[in-house]
Amino acid sequence: MKTGRLILLALVVVGLGAYIGLVERHQPTTDQLKEREGKLFPDLDQAKVRKVVVTNPQGRFELVKDKDVWSLKAPIVDQANQGAVSSLLFSLTGLKAERTLAAKDVKLAEYGLDKPPLAVTVEDDAGKSFALKLGTELPLGDLRAAVTSGDKVYLVSKYVASDLDKDLAGWRSDELAQLYSPDVASVTIAGAGASLTLAHAGSLWTITAPVPDLADRDRAEALITDISGARIKEFVDHAPDLEALGLEPSRWSVTIVKRDAKAAPLSLQFGNERDAKDGKQVACKRGDRVFWVEAKTVSHLGGPWQAWRSKTLLGFDSWGVDKLEVASGAATASLARKDGAWKAGTTDVDGDAVSRRLTALGGLEVKAFDLAKPSGAPLGHVKLSGQGFADDVEFYAGTSSGEDVAIVAGRTGGLGVDAAKVAAVLADPAALAKPKPAARPTPPAKGKPAAARPAAEK
Repeated sequence: MKTGRLILLALVVVGLGAYIGLVERHQPTTDQLKEREGKLFPDLDQAKVRKVVVTNPQGRFELVKDKDVWSLKAPIVDQANQGAVSSLLFSLTGLKAERTLAAKDVKLAEYGLDKPPLAVTVEDDAGKSFALKLGTELPLGDLRAAVTSGDKVYLVSKYVASDLDKDLAGWRSDELAQLYSPDVASVTIAGAGASLTLAHAGSLWTITAPVPDLADRDRAEALITDISGARIKEFVDHAPDLEALGLEPSRWSVTIVKRDAKAAPLSLQFGNERDAKDGKQVACKRGDRVFWVEAKTVSHLGGPWQAWRSKTLLGFDSWGVDKLEVASGAATASLARKDGAWKAGTTDVDGDAVSRRLTALGGLEVKAFDLAKPSGAPLGHVKLSGQGFADDVEFYAGTSSGEDVAIVAGRTGGLGVDAAKVAAVLADPAALAKPKPAARPTPPAKGKPAAARPAAEK
C-alpha cells in the first residue's frame, strides 16, 4: 500500500477515535441513565438554578439567587429562607413519576389540574425553565397529580406539596443575622445613656471605649452566639408603632462591624419585651424591618458597662506564648519557645516548669478595679508575647491584706490580685532558666530466676 494512503487511513482512524471519545465522554453512563429514569426534570441541576417563582393559596413568591445567596424579591424584598429554597429544589430534582397518564385520557378537574393550587417555575443560569403544577391530593394513597409543560399527567409523591405550600413567613429567613465570631472586628453597644465599644483580634477582646481595658471574652463571645443563633418569631410589616414597641428611642442598639471592609455594618435596635406562648420575646429593628425575636438575644446587654471588664488579669492562651520574661528583684529569666521547646538563649530548659508558671500567671483573677498605683519599687514584672499579642504587667505590694496591685499595659487603673498567687508567679526566676535536667537512663530489665526443675529431672 502506498505511503500516502497509509497516512490518510491513519488520520481517518485517529479522527474517528477522537470523535467517538468526545461524544461518548458527554453521554450519561448506565448508572446515570438508571438514576434519571422516571424523573420529571432529569436535566435540572440544583446548583445552576438562579430564579424560583412559587404560586400557592398564600400568594406569589419570587426568589432570586445572587452569589450563592437566595433573596426574596416579591411580594416584598427581604432575606430568603435558604433552607426552604434548597429543600424545594432538592425535591424537584429528585421528583419521580409513580404513574404516567396521557392528558387526553384524563379529566383534569378530577385531579384538581383545571385550576392547580400549587405551581412552581425555576430558571437556570442558561435561561432554561422548568415548570410544575400540582393538583389536589388524591383520596387514597400518598400521590398527587402533576403536570409539567408536556401533554402528560404524572402521579407523584404528595409530599412535594409541603415544599411549595408556604406563606410569606415560610419563605423569609428567620435568622436575625448570619454572623460568625472570627468575622467580627468590633461591637458597639449603646443603651441607658451609656456606650461601650469592643474590639476583636484573634481570640482577644478588648474595650476601647469608654476606657481602654481587657474585655470579658466569654461574655463577648456569648453575645455573638446569642445574635447569630436568634430566630425571628413574628414579622411586623404593617406600619409598626416604633414608639409603642420601645424602638424609638430603642432600649439598646448593637452595631457590629465585620473584618471584611466590603461588608456593611450590622445595626440592630432592641425594644420592649412581651410574653409569648414559647417564651419571652423582644421587639427588634434591623434596617427597615421590624420583628419579634427570642428575648435571650438581649440577655447580655443589660447592666453597667463595667460588667464587660475582664476579671482575668491577662487574656493570653498558654499554647500561644512564644516569649516569656519573669523578673523579681535582681533575678531575671528570659525564655523563648523554638521548635516547640523552651530555651534560655541556646540552653534547653524545663518546659513543664515554664508551663506551670504560665498556668499560674493565667490563673490570676482581678479582685478589685481602678486602684491607685502604689509608690515604691515593684515586686517584679512579667512580659510575654506570641503571634498577634503582647502583655506587660508590673506587680506592687498592695495596701490591703493579702492583695497586691497589678499594673497592666493597656488596662485602666490598678488591679487588685491575690498576693500569694503573685508570689508564686514571681518565685525564683533563675530556676526557670536552669538547664533541663538530663533524662535518667533506663536500667536494664532484670532477668527472672530460672524455675526449679522437678526432682525427677535432676
